[in-house]
Amino acid sequence: MKQLITAFALLTLNTAGAQVISEVQLRKNGQELGQTTAYLLDGHIMLPLTAFATMGWKPLLDTDNHIVDVAACLRISLVKRKMWLIGSPPTLGVHSASPIAELPTPPQLRAGRWYLPAKAVLNQLQHTVIFDKATGRLNVIQPTDPPKINPNVEVCLANLPGN
Repeated sequence: MKQLITAFALLTLNTAGAQVISEVQLRKNGQELGQTTAYLLDGHIMLPLTAFATMGWKPLLDTDNHIVDVAACLRISLVKRKMWLIGSPPTLGVHSASPIAELPTPPQLRAGRWYLPAKAVLNQLQHTVIFDKATGRLNVIQPTDPPKINPNVEVCLANLPGN
């Protein structure tokens, strides 16, 4: 327990460029999903693609084209800070691509794993990200008011497990 608390204390350091790797307890809507590796980069919690997969976001990595598609409706550049909302209702797929807010930091490749800034990515599909420093839990909460979501996001959310 003491080691776990120390690891979480290190994760909360917020110095420019700090890259402390630690384990966090991942939760979605209060349900425990297990531990995952995370690190802090310029104040942003970075999660591996496997964490997004655990939450049902089904990332598809395309290293030849330097992109990753997350939840079949977000396309993220692996070499820039660019993100696009892709697809069009009622069918998902690349029928359209609309640029959306840039990432605060580009994706990172560490020890053979790609990491994305959790809050910036999850907020695009209107999920809330809360990190509890005291317990080392990262809780992701899905949106509760679907009528306010644009049609592409609504279709995307409908295809996530548990929706």
